[in-house]
Amino acid sequence: SDIENNIEEQNDIIANIKNKFSDKISEIQEETNRYVKTFEDDFNIKLQEIQKAQEISKKQQEKDIKQIDESFQNEIEDLKILAGLTELQGAGIIVTLDDTRAINQIAADAGFYDPNVYVIHDSDILLVINELKAAGAEAISVNGQRITSNTEVRCVGPVIQINGIRLTAPFKISAIGAPEYLASSLKLRGGIIDSIEQSDIDVIIEKLDSIVIPKLEGVIEYKYATPVEEVEE
Repeated sequence: SDIENNIEEQNDIIANIKNKFSDKISEIQEETNRYVKTFEDDFNIKLQEIQKAQEISKKQQEKDIKQIDESFQNEIEDLKILAGLTELQGAGIIVTLDDTRAINQIAADAGFYDPNVYVIHDSDILLVINELKAAGAEAISVNGQRITSNTEVRCVGPVIQINGIRLTAPFKISAIGAPEYLASSLKLRGGIIDSIEQSDIDVIIEKLDSIVIPKLEGVIEYKYATPVEEVEE
């Protein structure tokens, strides 16, 4: 009948529409899957690049921190050397000042020995120290006492006080630096050694490949001096 034919035609139309929509949905799904796959691939590539950049940045940061730490440690070591808080070793000279012969001669002339008589003065030791510094000595000690910017060298009766320690002759002044240059600076004609020897003080200079300058014993305290704060302009 006509009604049955119409129903069959409608069913055919509906089936064709379903097939077309099904094909279109499949195409859309495939396109979506390709888009998602491309997005995931791009995302993974970007993620790997970010992770690699982070790793490089982390390594660079670790390297920078290590370099800063090494630089900081080197600066601390340099400051400790300047402050005399580190034992040092190197080539240099030892200058010995001995007034024993002069004192014996004084005793012989007087007919008795006076323990309060001394010939070597603080000024003699300071002359040698200053000349060695001018000649480039990197570290100096006197009878094992490290010479620093705070070191006092002064006569106290028949002895000489250095870093609060009382010392007696002979005085051994050790200095690290170029041995030949340090020695020649003291031996200049009319220079330090000539001046000291005029007081009948025996002077011996030894040039050595290795000497040890001890560190300063004790603690340096500042009661009144404080660092000046830098003001940003």
